[in-house]
Amino acid sequence: MLIDQKIPLGQYIAGFVEWLTQHGANTFDAIAVTLETMIHGVTFALTWFNPLALIGLIALLAHFIQRKWGLTAFVVASFLLILNLGYWQETMETLAQVLFATLVCVVIGVPLGIVAAHKPMFYTLMRPVLDLMQTVPT
Repeated sequence: MLIDQKIPLGQYIAGFVEWLTQHGANTFDAIAVTLETMIHGVTFALTWFNPLALIGLIALLAHFIQRKWGLTAFVVASFLLILNLGYWQETMETLAQVLFATLVCVVIGVPLGIVAAHKPMFYTLMRPVLDLMQTVPT
């Protein structure tokens, strides 16, 4: 029967991860240290400001982008609530991580998108990967 002999996919993946761990540890460590340093720098910069001043800057940015007073008021109220509840440090750490995740995605995604737009064969190869990434839950 077809299901009697299972493909040892888990063992293959575990072996590949082990190989990556052994041979790419220095590279991964360098990337991790670089990103960690950058994220800590942004977190320090965000927490260095007076929280009320930063809330004002974020509110100005929100109003400049959307030009809606309701959104601006919501942004101010939300950040004041975060400050009042004592989650300011955690929120700034999360904000720094989200900013860097967005930056990494843009740095990788925009060039890949440009190449895919100009090279139909590359897009054909990339399409199944994109479909898989869209359907597989995190």
